[in-house]
Amino acid sequence: MGLHLFLGTGGETGNALGERLIARGDKVVTTSHRKPPAPTADHAILRWRLERSREDTPLLLQALGSDRLSSLSVFSHPSFRRSPADSAPPEDLLLDLFPSLKSLLDALSPRLDTGTPLLFFFPSLSRHRAGGYLPARLWIGALKGLFEEWSRNPKGLPVTGLEILVSPDPEKPHLTKDFVERIAGRTARGRLATAHEIADFAAWLILARSPLFHGQILHTEGGPYF
Repeated sequence: MGLHLFLGTGGETGNALGERLIARGDKVVTTSHRKPPAPTADHAILRWRLERSREDTPLLLQALGSDRLSSLSVFSHPSFRRSPADSAPPEDLLLDLFPSLKSLLDALSPRLDTGTPLLFFFPSLSRHRAGGYLPARLWIGALKGLFEEWSRNPKGLPVTGLEILVSPDPEKPHLTKDFVERIAGRTARGRLATAHEIADFAAWLILARSPLFHGQILHTEGGPYF
């Protein structure tokens, strides 16, 4: 029985990935500031805010118990809006939130054995062809720097990144149905990958413990943009 930790998710992709791992008898611990599904015996949910990572790390380590991690998936990012006025100030992202996330990952490092998969999930902005989102772009750039640092770890961890297009919901009004359809129309298949398709691939990366895509960030929106 494996133990998988998801940092900062409550969305469709994280929920679908958790379902696949639990279905094979594993346990999942999720931290989220959103509204994740109700906890079960196999899926522990911890309410979590990124800015309190340093203070709350002991609670997370307690929830994990003495078990080693079978995988670690990093979804962590603040809530983003297109207008900088509606988002966290850039200085707060880089000087406060980012060090909190880095210190949390450093605290979890001793629980990762050689070959333990580490996945980073990145929101897709570069392919939106839309302006704005400056704080989001700064955060994603910093997170990609952290991804590169971990991909050079001496422990032999397979580190893979997945860039995903977040589906529209009431908390993301900037990703309207028409906007998503325009992006989908530029892909090779004419549609975006679903959360369940991305979760299937992420589950394979975790369970196969494959180093095939180590150090790479894979785009999962549904093919090349034309």
